[in-house]
Amino acid sequence: MKTYLTPAALHLPRIALLSAFGLLSGAAFAAPDVPVTTPPHRMISLVLLLNEPRSLDVTTVAKAASLGWGTNVPESAVTARPPSFVVKAAPGRYAINSMDKPYFADSSKLADEVKDLALAGAIREHRAWMSVDWLGNDDKADLRVVYQHISQILVQLIGKDTLAVYSPDTDQFHLNDATLIEHLKSPDPLQSLIPAGVEGTTANADTVTMNDNDPQLLEAQAEARKNWPEFMQAYQSRGKDQYFAVKGRILEGDNAEYMWLQVTSIDDTLVHGKLDNDPETLKKVKRGAELHIPIADVDDWLYSTGKGESHGGYTLRLFEKLTQAK
Repeated sequence: MKTYLTPAALHLPRIALLSAFGLLSGAAFAAPDVPVTTPPHRMISLVLLLNEPRSLDVTTVAKAASLGWGTNVPESAVTARPPSFVVKAAPGRYAINSMDKPYFADSSKLADEVKDLALAGAIREHRAWMSVDWLGNDDKADLRVVYQHISQILVQLIGKDTLAVYSPDTDQFHLNDATLIEHLKSPDPLQSLIPAGVEGTTANADTVTMNDNDPQLLEAQAEARKNWPEFMQAYQSRGKDQYFAVKGRILEGDNAEYMWLQVTSIDDTLVHGKLDNDPETLKKVKRGAELHIPIADVDDWLYSTGKGESHGGYTLRLFEKLTQAK
């Protein structure tokens, strides 16, 4: 039997995006002591598309970083040249921008090319934007953690004026709906974003297919099971801002997928949770479905510390490596 594995989208940059920078009207940040991001460098950023301009100040930026990162970020750690600001603290250097013009040079043309009508409307109707950009240049940095830092600030900036979130690096969107904040707080904030032009689902051409008895997969699964007590200990002493997820095989006839559940409870034999992503091949379940996985069948786990760090994800790292190689 073959199992379908859908890795996080943030490690799947689309080469075609290099030409997309021509669409951007103001994405490069040029405050003091900040390098301008230009092709072929990747833009590690998340953007809020707004229906009206919004102003920022040093106090608001410092408060958003403090609440998002769960640590005190003093105003002295913020360098300001409105409408752009730079925060330099323990998680790294990040730029926060607030612009009073559309993010895309031709929003109407881009909206016409997007199949999802609600998303097309958000692109067409937005009149301003805010972004959180990573200013690091470490090629070995864990981008999953970087995006966690970005989204932790971004969550504090989402308001009634927010229409959608956009990822320039992966050319993906997420409408501002009831699930947005929950997804941005997860260990993989980009997992639920959909590609522009894809209708209604996170269909992913970069899905990896592996045999169940693949030695690399078996090794990663064994490592996760060996360290299961760490997950249980963390879950039993969990805080309100932490995220816990497990992965196991969901069967449907002759098809199977390893699916992530956001944990809601754990009893003596089962892990209960909500399906955290849409399946590629299974037809009877969708994201958000309440399912359970026997503890004995859990093949990977992941949890956030609430301080911008995550633990576990043994098979996830394997899938990311294979996807990058692909």
